Amino acid sequence: MERAKSRYIILGLSDGLFLGLGISLGISFFHSYQLTFASILLVGVSGSLSNFFSVYNAENFVLGQQIREYRRVLFAKEYNPHKITALKRSKNMQYAEISLLSTLLGSVIVLLPYVLYYIANIKQNAVTSLISLVLSLTILGVIGSYSQEKRNSKIKEGVKTAGIGLLIAGVSVVIGIVINALI
Repeated sequence: MERAKSRYIILGLSDGLFLGLGISLGISFFHSYQLTFASILLVGVSGSLSNFFSVYNAENFVLGQQIREYRRVLFAKEYNPHKITALKRSKNMQYAEISLLSTLLGSVIVLLPYVLYYIANIKQNAVTSLISLVLSLTILGVIGSYSQEKRNSKIKEGVKTAGIGLLIAGVSVVIGIVINALI
């Protein structure tokens, strides 16, 4: 798989998992199951759309810089900015779509335990949140480990990435406690 596509798959999955964890743990202990479910779903969709447009805009910005560089380097008769732009915009759309889908998938992974517990008619947010947390941290650990080649480095990077997810979840719980105390 092309390096840029892999980058946006990892980016989207990580964003979806981080966002979903933050929302699920920040809300679920203190509010209704329906609010938790709706919040994760809304954050997943809005985060996915945000990543879609952010990736597209960022890649188009880079495209503009590349075209200016090509213009300086290439001879005028070989330079065709329309051809370069059309090809690159097509790639940019692919990257944006990959980011959208992978962010949505990351959010769905966080949401999955809530869906299963809802289907089973068990609405205990603490248990559901814990299962969602463990599942998400496991996947974040696997994602983190992919950036390394050596086994010890893979484990270290995986634990580091999962730790970042746990930190985000912890901050979200504290914010949820503060908001719950103020409301």
